Amino acid sequence: MADTKTAPAAAPVATDLPLPLPQPTPAPATGLRGVLGTITSARDKVTTAKENVAQTRKKVRALGWRNRRASYPWNAAAATAALGVAGSVATTFTDAPADLAIAGGTGAVALVGGWALAKKYSEQIEKAGMTSRVQAGTVASCAWCLTTPLTGASALEMWLALGLGTVALSSRWWQRIRPGYPAGTELVLSSPTDLVPTQDADVEAGAVATAAESILEAWDATVTVPGGLVPGSKLTDPFLADHRVSFTLVLQPGKQTVEDLRALAGRIGSAIGFFGKDIIFDYGTSPTQPTMTVRISAEVDTTYNGPVVITEDEDIFIEIGPYVDGEGAVRYHVAGPNSVNSGFVLGSKGSGKSRVLEIIADGLRALGIEIWWMDPQSGASSKALKDHADWSLMGLASDEHTPLELAYIGNMLHLWRAVSNVAKIREAENVALGLDGFTHTRERPAIMVMIDECHKAFNLKNPVTGNTFGYDFGELDRVTRKLGIGFIGASQIFTMETFGNAAALRSGMITGNLLILRMMEKSHCGLLPGSAPSPLSLRKGGGYGYAIDTDREHVMWRARHIDDRAAEYLAAKPKATLDVRAAKAAGPAYRNRHKTAARHTEKAIATLDAFDAAPEATALTMLHAGPRTEQASTEITATPAAASNSGMASVRVLPVRPSAGKSTGGAVAAPEGVPTAELNPGAQRVMILLRDGQAWHTKDMAEALGVSVQTVREHIRSIGETRLDNISKGVYRIK
Repeated sequence: MADTKTAPAAAPVATDLPLPLPQPTPAPATGLRGVLGTITSARDKVTTAKENVAQTRKKVRALGWRNRRASYPWNAAAATAALGVAGSVATTFTDAPADLAIAGGTGAVALVGGWALAKKYSEQIEKAGMTSRVQAGTVASCAWCLTTPLTGASALEMWLALGLGTVALSSRWWQRIRPGYPAGTELVLSSPTDLVPTQDADVEAGAVATAAESILEAWDATVTVPGGLVPGSKLTDPFLADHRVSFTLVLQPGKQTVEDLRALAGRIGSAIGFFGKDIIFDYGTSPTQPTMTVRISAEVDTTYNGPVVITEDEDIFIEIGPYVDGEGAVRYHVAGPNSVNSGFVLGSKGSGKSRVLEIIADGLRALGIEIWWMDPQSGASSKALKDHADWSLMGLASDEHTPLELAYIGNMLHLWRAVSNVAKIREAENVALGLDGFTHTRERPAIMVMIDECHKAFNLKNPVTGNTFGYDFGELDRVTRKLGIGFIGASQIFTMETFGNAAALRSGMITGNLLILRMMEKSHCGLLPGSAPSPLSLRKGGGYGYAIDTDREHVMWRARHIDDRAAEYLAAKPKATLDVRAAKAAGPAYRNRHKTAARHTEKAIATLDAFDAAPEATALTMLHAGPRTEQASTEITATPAAASNSGMASVRVLPVRPSAGKSTGGAVAAPEGVPTAELNPGAQRVMILLRDGQAWHTKDMAEALGVSVQTVREHIRSIGETRLDNISKGVYRIK
């Protein structure tokens, strides 16, 4: 027992948890050192007190901000009470008749004020489903202000009525706008600057405000700390809109730039809880004070209600769609002083190229600009432009006023000749009239040549000059901007072959008006200008893009949704009327354009009728060669013996180029100098695709034929190098 009693005294030595040793008490400082110590201690206490006060202010400010919308009904009740009490005080100095006038006046003021506020914020009130309650509150406020001057401000029942009425009418509002908080987290504003909501902030502003607070907190906790992504930076001046929040960044001079921030967008987004593609860094008031905008929730409004044409001095723009951060909209620069601009739209299938072209075309129609539309897909790209452009050239091929051996590029010849001739006559007009350039008017309208899938057109060889059409149009583009003619191209690829290997055409079309939509071909993305953001980062859904060589080329935008209403909008506006000289210079192909378009439709109907009536074995030949027509001047016909043996009817085939006239025993006619007798059916189908003279990629051939790329390559090997030119990797053309 004695050992047990003495155990506590030995515990400090035996246990792993020793008791703290007693610390010596420091001797109080004396003299000057003691005075300085006292001053320092007092200063530290004052500093700590100031920090506590500042922190308390931040918390109170954050609490007030989070609950600001909940206080709206009480604000209205306070205004009502102030008005009623003012009327009650006024009646103490007047007699009975004047009391009635004062009561009526306060009631009228309450009614008019409530009605004005309800009208001003009608959209937000309607979205919140509070219209009937706001109306009832306005009437109740009027009644309270009308009655209080007569009963006196000391009447308890009046104050009970005001309080209970406010609670009853506002209960649903408070239920809907309850501020949310992340579980277990106390959100405090990290900036001393208040969040400032815009007037159009809707009922979702609470979520945006909460997100803004979390961004500020995360920035201070992870981004700006030593060793963080942007050490030493400050995030200030949060500014709320209906679906986004913007901040001002304060950077360390010489340490960070806007370009650095853009390169870190993905990592910064991960740090603050958002995707990098939803964060936009832009230039601010100085190099060290850029802005950061974070998309929080709802999408920007992309409703299309007709063209938006903007005129600034002598510059004319057509609005395409809003930037996703809600700050402005991307615009197509149609014309400048004494000139008409060209442009280019790049994007993969389904990216929205045709819709962007239709928005531009609708704006051009509103301006009275002549639209010449070339669609290598025979009008399939845009039915609206096919039917409503001033001149629609449907497909590259045409036998209209063209020698049959050039029919495969007939429409391109018509277009090139028309542009060349109009340019010559307008150049003469400029000289004769002493003009510095071209200014568009409805009496002498500009001409915009729009070419979809332009790589199919510009890469063809012009038999007149021996150059590619891209080179010839590039030479025209050097001068036509001063002659009122512009070119807008669209394509899925961005190589030099897209422009017929013509640097002049490429430069003229992409300078100032380069719209890049979603792209999935990495090799083509690498060919874009160095300042262009990667189109691979654009969102799915169509219509998203970047506008290169603009002040906001790094900010994503979305084209407005014109959808299938483009034809309706174009048809509702009068077409341009080309001046007499220009119409005469454009030539017979332009003057006969309406007859040609009608004939094109008739030929399509004839193709369908012939296809329905023909045996299945001849369907492929008829689709690519066309039905029997009376205008063709040459033909290749399967021999009766071959037709009888194969069960095929005698089918007339319009060749793209004159053949050697060989009987192929039912095989498909091939271009001149290319025998087909030894080709298998699959190789013959490849030859059919290549007959138009343009360059085809193996992927496009596989898609058109409904086979694999490997099968197409096998067919190409069986055709042989003596018949095909491999003009680039995977791209072929008939020699």
